[in-house]
Amino acid sequence: MSTAIQSGQFDLLKHTQIIPFSMGNSRKKNNASKRQELKESIKASGGVNQPVLVRPSSQEGVYELIAGYGRYESCVDLGFDVPAYIKDLSDREAFEAQLAENLIRDDLSLVDEAKAAQTYLALSEGDYATASSKLGWSKKKLEDRINLNRCSERVLEALSDDKIQLGHAVILSSFTENLQNGTLDKIISENWSVKYLKERAGKAKKFLHTAKFDTTSCNTCPNNTSHQIGMFDMGADEKAQCAKLTCWKEKTNEWLNSQKLIAEEKYGKVLLYVECGEKDRNTVSETAVGKEQFNTGCTGCESNVVLLDDRDGRQGQLIESQCIDQVCFKKCQKKLVDDAKQDLNNDSANSKKPKKNPSTKTPEKSVSQKTPSAVTDNEKALLHGLGEKHASTQEWFIHGFMVASISTTTGYTPSYCDKKDTFEQRVLKAKEQPFESIQLEIDKAIKNCVKVNAKAVDERFVMNSKSLMINTLALLDNANELAIAAWQPTEEILKAYTSEGIKSLCKEANFDKAFDSAPINIDKKTTFSKLSNKSKGDFIKGILAFEFDWSSFAPSTLLKHLNK
Repeated sequence: MSTAIQSGQFDLLKHTQIIPFSMGNSRKKNNASKRQELKESIKASGGVNQPVLVRPSSQEGVYELIAGYGRYESCVDLGFDVPAYIKDLSDREAFEAQLAENLIRDDLSLVDEAKAAQTYLALSEGDYATASSKLGWSKKKLEDRINLNRCSERVLEALSDDKIQLGHAVILSSFTENLQNGTLDKIISENWSVKYLKERAGKAKKFLHTAKFDTTSCNTCPNNTSHQIGMFDMGADEKAQCAKLTCWKEKTNEWLNSQKLIAEEKYGKVLLYVECGEKDRNTVSETAVGKEQFNTGCTGCESNVVLLDDRDGRQGQLIESQCIDQVCFKKCQKKLVDDAKQDLNNDSANSKKPKKNPSTKTPEKSVSQKTPSAVTDNEKALLHGLGEKHASTQEWFIHGFMVASISTTTGYTPSYCDKKDTFEQRVLKAKEQPFESIQLEIDKAIKNCVKVNAKAVDERFVMNSKSLMINTLALLDNANELAIAAWQPTEEILKAYTSEGIKSLCKEANFDKAFDSAPINIDKKTTFSKLSNKSKGDFIKGILAFEFDWSSFAPSTLLKHLNK
């Protein structure tokens, strides 16, 4: 067997050729009895029928295990070689393949499904339709399992171990964590039925002074216990409570929705606490990923979200800087560690020299952020317009467009192109060709298609004019200057950013320093920090009202479209 095996094929590997997936195994818990049954089955049949999924690693002849941990470990224990399907996969593709493997196993419990629902919803950035599609579930099935995560970990564990029924868990999910755990002990020790628990829960009340919503309308409600307080001198010291929890829950949810809208205005993507489990997110900070990465890559990223706590007793609390892209987060962490190791090696190699001052260290290159789609759309529209205005009139572009059109429709391949080149690539390659060569290629293409033995060509192609014009613009010597001159921070442009994204934009342009040093702002004790803490609308108004020269600035994300 060769040391390197081609991707996209099956082969039998030694277990020493297989290493764990660099992103880790998303399945944390295994069923011991099921694992033993699997091993016995493999032993009886003399091998594994279904291959494991691996991808090539950075080491030649070594492969990362993506899916099939149980089969792999059974083979190792039994001393068998491991049948494997080798496939080139990106980190994200591999991560999702592993999640899918864990989802289809036959011992998946309802609690496992609830956790999977959280993971896929986070992976889909809170989009229920996308998550439902990936899981192959109905939206209701997804929502039911998401809501099951409102249960405390102890309740979920009891449900998983069949100590309580699903009905118990559903009722407990609306209680505070402490009340869930306390009631759970009684359910188990006193063998409460679901019906009995429901009766007990129906008699529960909520103190009105703890309500998050406006309780003005509650003053005249017959379900307000304040009407009974003091009657016949009974309970005079008690506080008013709500005896209709369905109404309480409805008003609390309305209040939560209003808070979510406010938070989205400032932060962009906001998920409820129940929609994103702790294992599906990471707190992103300068310490976690490095200062440069945090400020230029993570701050304005779509995967950097805020959680709105919707747990009973904690409603409305915000948990900021939560990264829901586990693949990217681990890449950032790995880069930070690799940079630190490189610095350590450099220091060791120059141990006789004075240690470097950390403040003079060259900033590490950040991992690209996922710019909000609305921002990207605006940037591409701007560049498309510039390309149409400044690039489409270039002589080489017109000639190149003619050659690409004729060659695509006739089947002729220009001498300076590859057969597999796209329409756009054929246009762009014309820039380096003299006019005489272009004219010659046009003549050849026409002659080729009118020959008696010419084959009929009926290719259908779609020309992406936006991509073509942006990439044509990028070939101009003054492309960056044109983009910088055209970009202006209008209200429409800024609204596409989150408040944090606008803040990063202003810092990138040094707007914050100009704002803080302006005499009028110093006199009024108005700072950029105070301005950025206002509502998004007021923040934008404040930026546009301040006289600042934006003529020499354009966002780095805009220029990246030209400098790929």
